[in-house]
Amino acid sequence: MFNRLPPGHLRDMSDRISTLTALPGALAHVAGLRRDGYLFWENLRRRRDTSVISTRLLHEEITVVRGADAAEFFYETDATRRSSALPTGLVGPLFGEGPVHMLDGSAHAHRKQMFNDILGAAAVAEVADGAARRWSEEAARWRGEVDLVARTAPLLLEAACSWVGVQLPYDDRERRARDMLDMVDGFGAFTVRQARARRARRRTDAWITALVEEARRSHPGGQTPLEVIARHTDEDGVLLPAHTAAVEVINLLRPIVAVSWLVDGLVRAVDTVPALRAEILSGEVTAFEMAQEVRRTYPFVPFLATRVVEDLRWDDVTIPAGTLLVLDVWGTNHDPRTWRDPEVFDPTRFRITPVTPYNLVPQGGGSRYEGHRCPGEDVTLAILAALAGPVAALPATVLGPPLGVRRMPPQPACRVQVTAGTAPARDVTPDR
Repeated sequence: MFNRLPPGHLRDMSDRISTLTALPGALAHVAGLRRDGYLFWENLRRRRDTSVISTRLLHEEITVVRGADAAEFFYETDATRRSSALPTGLVGPLFGEGPVHMLDGSAHAHRKQMFNDILGAAAVAEVADGAARRWSEEAARWRGEVDLVARTAPLLLEAACSWVGVQLPYDDRERRARDMLDMVDGFGAFTVRQARARRARRRTDAWITALVEEARRSHPGGQTPLEVIARHTDEDGVLLPAHTAAVEVINLLRPIVAVSWLVDGLVRAVDTVPALRAEILSGEVTAFEMAQEVRRTYPFVPFLATRVVEDLRWDDVTIPAGTLLVLDVWGTNHDPRTWRDPEVFDPTRFRITPVTPYNLVPQGGGSRYEGHRCPGEDVTLAILAALAGPVAALPATVLGPPLGVRRMPPQPACRVQVTAGTAPARDVTPDR
């Protein structure tokens, strides 16, 4: 069943050598990121023949690390601060102003506990079941050419809003879902995508802030996630500003809609690896294994950053205070020291190499309860696992070229040709 994804999926730019010698190094790195995308840091490691990269990116001194040990160092070192790591202008459209992601210490722990309380097992099951039910109902009517991301995002937003307690009129679901996608798509971009993300953020902030204010007036003791966040107080017992509370409500909704990208990965994996469709439907490959491997291989979060506040050392490299410590997320999830044949899509690999808090970090590393790992990771896994069977049963063929690794994140679109009837027969002979 093992099959290498097409060269265009992972290695289409892996051997390119920079010719931008006329540019200063920092600007060349910006151009290199635009050119090489997720493979930029790996290409730079190869050219420099080093495992740790110390360089400049724009006006920042940065140190880039990758791998399970590096992820543990990144998350468990006390001498770093996320609140000053990335400029609000860059991350604002994605996370909003004052989110839990940018807090440190006890303030982070206090806010994070609210999310941990909200995102329990019952919530995970409710969202996943709601997403799978809506997806199957809609998919039964799909014929011809369909953009699965555009069709999936509103369904996921519906499921998320139903759980959170946000009223979502049917006529609003597509434009609200598009705004959620735009907020993610604009992350790190300095182009029209960033401007589009800012407009989407303003509209979404205004929408949810009004709902927070209404919840405070009408439902002071309500138990929906919206109502719980609306009355949440900081460490000093002060009610969060309505806008900040709205930001945290959006931080429940937006990541669920963003699973649309990973559904794209699920569909492409089933379409690309001939044996998978039958193996999923027969149970030979489990839905959970598929969910984990899609998260490992699909290009989504490229890297994460934190600010070093006192001199550190890693792998015999000094990291001065003030440096941005960058974790290469893509490189960690494809580290050949951990993952054998990392470019092979193999959902059974986890039977040999179990997932730890640091070797698979598509949604952050460390503890989801106390650290900065996304507390909604279980929701993502549950949605993907719930959709694995329906996707395998969908009689669809992906249209267009293979997914590349240059654009970060990939284009939020997945065009497929859907035919009537049951899933088409496929050659289930392992292509080795």
